[in-house]
Amino acid sequence: MSKNLADLFRTAPDLEDFFAEVKSLGGNFSLTTEDLMALGQAYFERYPEKFVQRNLDEVRLGYQLTRFCLLEKALNDFPEEVKEFFRQAFDKPEAASGLLETFRLSTYGDKLQEYFVQLQASLFEIKTTVDELPKGMIKERFLGGLSTLHNVVYLLKILISRNC
Repeated sequence: MSKNLADLFRTAPDLEDFFAEVKSLGGNFSLTTEDLMALGQAYFERYPEKFVQRNLDEVRLGYQLTRFCLLEKALNDFPEEVKEFFRQAFDKPEAASGLLETFRLSTYGDKLQEYFVQLQASLFEIKTTVDELPKGMIKERFLGGLSTLHNVVYLLKILISRNC
């Protein structure tokens, strides 16, 4: 049986190693509310929440962690070239326009609209799972990561609609 995201996070020496492990799964991991709670718990074990003198870098790390996992899950059924395009676009939204132009010339460029619609649907499904989390800091981290994803989705929607 494969490890869940929480186990991977606990055994990864740092965030980059964790990201590499998650990426190697290709989106083939469970993302139920229980999985989200377990990952959130593992995150707070490493970065305990402080209500006085909060460490905002650790809060941003939580958003980065959740954003990465949610995006990888949303890209589960995509070809690797398409996954890489979206990973780059979400990682560097300021470069999305150039990435989009390059992707349009690729093997999958003519199906960009289809992939984008599929990505939006996957993120909507994931949002319903996040919405089921109980109120608290774990849910807050996932909502923060999800809101960043939705900001980039909005940007991509504008860029794609201009070029269709």
